Amino acid sequence: MEFSNKYFFYSSLLLLLIGSASEAQTFQWTRFRGSDGLGIDTHGSAPVTWESSDFRWKITLPGKGNASPVVWGNTVFITSADDEKDMGYLFAIDERDGKILWQKEFNVTDLSMHENNNLAAATPAVDESHIYIIWYSKEKTNLTALAHDGTLQWQAEFGGIETRHGGGSSLMLTDKYVVFTREQEEEFSSLTSSWVAVNKLTGQTAWELDRESATANSFSTPLLVNTDTRVPQLIFASQAHGLTGVDSETGEVLWERKEMFPTRVVASPVYSEGLIVACRKGEAVVCDLDLKTNQAADSVRYFLPRNLSPYVPTPIVVGELLFLFMDNGTVACVVLATGELLWKERPAGAMYGSPICVDGNLYCITKAGKVVVIRADSTYQLLGIHELGDGSFSTPVMGGTGMVFRTFSQLMLLISQ
Repeated sequence: MEFSNKYFFYSSLLLLLIGSASEAQTFQWTRFRGSDGLGIDTHGSAPVTWESSDFRWKITLPGKGNASPVVWGNTVFITSADDEKDMGYLFAIDERDGKILWQKEFNVTDLSMHENNNLAAATPAVDESHIYIIWYSKEKTNLTALAHDGTLQWQAEFGGIETRHGGGSSLMLTDKYVVFTREQEEEFSSLTSSWVAVNKLTGQTAWELDRESATANSFSTPLLVNTDTRVPQLIFASQAHGLTGVDSETGEVLWERKEMFPTRVVASPVYSEGLIVACRKGEAVVCDLDLKTNQAADSVRYFLPRNLSPYVPTPIVVGELLFLFMDNGTVACVVLATGELLWKERPAGAMYGSPICVDGNLYCITKAGKVVVIRADSTYQLLGIHELGDGSFSTPVMGGTGMVFRTFSQLMLLISQ
């Protein structure tokens, strides 16, 4: 009986430890808007109202940046840049106390840029072995992988980009590859546009898909869609090629709806239950993805009008609801399947950051640095508006012990409830 009790005790303890480790794993925020790019954390929690004393730490970073942080375990990784000095920075920060564990500097050559853009605009990506960062410039595109302790693992160089507004498409990961876009503007560049997949372990190019250029390059980050019956595919959105599905393993184009986006694309596509949501300047579309054929429908299920269509912020789907955070500060909720408008409000000012959802609540940062908290519900419930003290074009992320906000020059951790 004593042996049985001890066995039960240690078995229960082991299961508890395994469960705790699994839960901690859910707080790994590996790319722009989380590991799947959809921006939803169902396991963590964050306050909806807070005081300045609820921040565990705040630190000031050199230069400025628009990129969002990424998190692995107890480490927050973030980029920043001094555009005047053509210098980029990568920081590894201990989430528990805000101390900088290490930092790296990168020379980044000149790049024509919109006044709201910045060299540190692309969000990095992180996995169990590497932190990946990309620096776009006119001369070259530099993709770098470092170990979590800051040791250089590999660097890969590609052709530069020539555009009016600079670069900004963030990195995303598949099981094997780091994926990014290199898009040109046809009036300003003789270089070829391409979408690229690089082996995560070696830095060798796995595939590079040459693309046409358009009058405006895309800033959209591709999305990986996994289905039970078909090969995982990458969804790209761009003015040059509209909406495109690409085999994530080979780079083969599976389908393309080329005329879908006649203007620049900034927001990233979103997928939920066989529906793709994508936006271009002035219009959002929802179209069907046939899970049997792995093909997008030839025609759009519905369009959303300009006053319900984000340009820069990426939409978010929670359950059967689609939430749209517009550049001018308007927030709307529609039924995903039909586009029926349920509510539309303007709680604060203009925004370029994208929303995330934690414990059923939506968090988004305005350009002026106000965090807007809204219940992800069919009825409008504004839960809070909070000043960060500095402007921001970034998107919040969840860490293991709280929510991380990035402003132009600061990084801070709000303690979980």
